[in-house]
Amino acid sequence: MKLNAKRTVVSAIAAICLTTQLTACIETAIVGAVAASAIVLSDRRSVAVYSKDAWIDVQAATPLNEIGPTSTTHIIANAFNSRVLLTGEVASEADKQKATDVVKAISGVKGVDNQLVVGPITSLDVRNNDAFITSKVKSRLVGDHPELGNAMKIITENGVVFVLGMLTQSELERGVEIARTTSGVQRVVKTSLITIIKEPQAQALDQEAKDDAAKTQGTVTPLQDGSQSQAQPMSQPTTQGVN
Repeated sequence: MKLNAKRTVVSAIAAICLTTQLTACIETAIVGAVAASAIVLSDRRSVAVYSKDAWIDVQAATPLNEIGPTSTTHIIANAFNSRVLLTGEVASEADKQKATDVVKAISGVKGVDNQLVVGPITSLDVRNNDAFITSKVKSRLVGDHPELGNAMKIITENGVVFVLGMLTQSELERGVEIARTTSGVQRVVKTSLITIIKEPQAQALDQEAKDDAAKTQGTVTPLQDGSQSQAQPMSQPTTQGVN
C-alpha cells in the first residue's frame, strides 16, 4: 500500500470518528490506521510522528474553517514534524494572522509557515490544475529516484509549488530543479518545513521507518495526550493534507 493510501485510511477513519464527535476516538484511530496498515515504508517520519502530524491536521480543520466563508476563504493546513504549512487564500491580513494564531494554539505545534495569500480564492479549475501539477512533479521525482519522490512532499497552490520534507542537500537541490522545470509550475518555494539531513541519516531513517511500521503492525496505541479521555464536539474538516 502506498503513501496516498495511508492518507485515505486516516481520512476515512477520522471522518467516522467525527460523526461520533469523540476526540479520543480520532487520536486512537489515526495511530491505529497507520500502524495496522504498516505503510510508513517510505516516509522518513516514524509512525508516531506521522500520526501526530495527521492529528494536528484534524485539530486545525475546525478553527481554520471558522475564519471566513468558503466564498472568500480557502485554507489548506499540512503538518510535518509538528510544524504546519498554511497555503491558500484569505480575505484580509487579519484573517491571515488569525490562521497563524489558531494553529499555534494547537497542542504540539512547534511552528507555522504561513504562505496564505490575501486575495480572491482560486477557482475549481485552478485547483484541479494544481492537483495535476502536483502529480506531474511527483511522477518526475519518483522517476528520477524513488526515495526522493517519497521523501519530498509537494503542495501546489495557484501554480506555486511548496516543498517540504526531511531531505539531504543534494535531494533538495535535485528536487527543486525537477519541480522548477515541470510544465505549469510558476515558481518553487522552499518552506521552513524542510529539514536538511546527512546521507547516512537519510538511509537510517528510511530503514527505521520500515522497521517501525513492521513492529507496530496490528497495534492500536492512543497518543499520549492528557486531554484524550474527554469527548469534544468537532465539525467535519474541510482542509486537505498530504501527510
